Amino acid sequence: MLLLNPWRREKLSHIVVTTFHEEGYRDYGKKCIETFLTHWPKDISLVVYAENVVIEEKDRRLLVFDHNETLPRLRDFRKAYGENPQANGLRPSANGLKRDFRWDAVRFSNKVFAVADAIRRYHTMVDQLIWLDADTITHRDIPRNFVDKIAPRGNQLAAYLNRRIYPECGWVGYNLRHREILTFVERFEGAYTLGYFLTLKESHDSFVFWKVLQQMEGDGEARFKRLGSNLTKTHVFINSVLGSYMDHLKGDRKQAGKSRRSDLKWNRREAWWR
Repeated sequence: MLLLNPWRREKLSHIVVTTFHEEGYRDYGKKCIETFLTHWPKDISLVVYAENVVIEEKDRRLLVFDHNETLPRLRDFRKAYGENPQANGLRPSANGLKRDFRWDAVRFSNKVFAVADAIRRYHTMVDQLIWLDADTITHRDIPRNFVDKIAPRGNQLAAYLNRRIYPECGWVGYNLRHREILTFVERFEGAYTLGYFLTLKESHDSFVFWKVLQQMEGDGEARFKRLGSNLTKTHVFINSVLGSYMDHLKGDRKQAGKSRRSDLKWNRREAWWR
């Protein structure tokens, strides 16, 4: 049901989106799917853009798109920049080229093109689209009203995890009823397809998201809802309201299967963190 007044505390419709390749599925994506199906509200579906991998899980709430078939713009982007060192995180150093994720646009573009396709696909069907990184585990049941409560509404185009530096985009909730949602998509995706990312200080998805956000807020086109904290610049996901229900296995935390106690700035009481 569409909301006539998006600020009223009515039940919203949501869909969650993620992507991964075969290695990612084995290392963390499978666990992401399993814990989603166990702990998320039963009326919320998970859309997976699967790259060269067959998903074993079967469920009416699990929708799988073939990454290669449904993301032709990503295919064109990879063709254009796949051999470009600057677009693949390789930067000049005293010892030759050095890889740094901050400039690895090709690696992080998967998320950008999946988000863009999903927003275009669902913007007339769903109230909120949630991007969730596939290296996220849901460790306890998420109440339906929690998902509604943190959703962006009205003139808020997205809800995101702010921090002292650029945002953490392991979670972003997009308001698909916002009048400028397709404008956002064109700018976010266009930063890659038009080569604008090469002119930026950094070119990963979180930095590009931040630049588009700043432009739209500065021009008065949209507002953005903050779920994080400006007091930290590291693992803000688990130190936000999301940490009560999920754990984001950033970096080498994937091998451990859990974030470190030292990552926590909150005194969490959930069983997962004890």
